Amino acid sequence: MALLAASALLACLGITLLTHGPSPTPSSAPAATAAPTRVESSTEPSDSAPSRPAATPSASISPSPTPASADAPSATPVPEDVATVARRFVLAWTGHDARPGKDGSYDDAARRAGAYVGKDLAEQLTTTSAGSARQWQQWTQAQALVAAEISQLAVPDGAPAPTADTAWVRVWYRLTVTPAAGKPSGTDEQVALKLQRSQAGTWLVTALPDA
Repeated sequence: MALLAASALLACLGITLLTHGPSPTPSSAPAATAAPTRVESSTEPSDSAPSRPAATPSASISPSPTPASADAPSATPVPEDVATVARRFVLAWTGHDARPGKDGSYDDAARRAGAYVGKDLAEQLTTTSAGSARQWQQWTQAQALVAAEISQLAVPDGAPAPTADTAWVRVWYRLTVTPAAGKPSGTDEQVALKLQRSQAGTWLVTALPDA
């Protein structure tokens, strides 16, 4: 009986110790881990950034209309006999042959054109200028053949219409210089002529208003 009482007492004492024993020492809290920082790419578009304006095409400038030339042909027809003399004169006056054995000087063309001009103009055409002398020298060195091709004849704008004894004509022509070696070269030329009917009834060039 005493043994049973002692056992019961030991059991109660153990329960009391378990119930009121020292509390365990709390463990240190784990160190806080820093959250990863997100780096924004500088190339990503921003909603607040202003949009780049589209390139504005440059305005095309239309060329200004070319004013009417004072030399523009009029609608007045040129009589055929006047036109024939004008053509023959220009072809003779502007044609030169500086090849060996051909023309001897610049004035040879003027002499050929003399058949279509009045006496006073014939003397003026054979007067050699410094410019024509230099031109002839260049053609001689190149052994060039110079020839004209008539493109148009007309009464100059503003000029009076042809009468029975007087006519004004403008002649447009292409002048081509063909050297012995190399490529030909050409220029567009024009000249105004005054023609008058002679006492014999034939038309002659009596003046070159542009010359």
